[in-house]
Amino acid sequence: MKKPAHSADFKKDYIAYSAIMIFFLIILFEIFMAIFIPAHLQIEGVWGEEVARQEMINQFDFVRNRISGLKSDDEYAVEESRMIGESLIPLANYLRIYQYEIGIDEVKNIEKAMSGFSSFRSSLEKKGAYSKDMKLKTGKFIATLKKEMAKTK
Repeated sequence: MKKPAHSADFKKDYIAYSAIMIFFLIILFEIFMAIFIPAHLQIEGVWGEEVARQEMINQFDFVRNRISGLKSDDEYAVEESRMIGESLIPLANYLRIYQYEIGIDEVKNIEKAMSGFSSFRSSLEKKGAYSKDMKLKTGKFIATLKKEMAKTK
């Protein structure tokens, strides 16, 4: 009985070629992951900054609209909130134009400022205006002024 000479060698070659191919596939996969993961994380970081910027702009608009739209019986509180709201318009324009140049630290600072404005608005709503009417006692001044005017005539 004769044994086929090539059958055993073929199996050994097939297994060897499969092992070599799997080895190179693993190496290629590792190289791909070494390049892909850092690039992917960098892209995720960029998107994270972009999301933070958009949330900051949304919070800014929300707070600015809340400040400008204060309804109160205290007319001084309404005027104070209106002035603050109007003073935020140039900053809103700046944020729209330069939003892609703002770093994450500036985003955090602006968000902190917006939370301060929000608490200021709540204070205006609850306690009223910071400025109050001051009654000046002008009687002595007017009397002195009348005497001086009478002397010059």
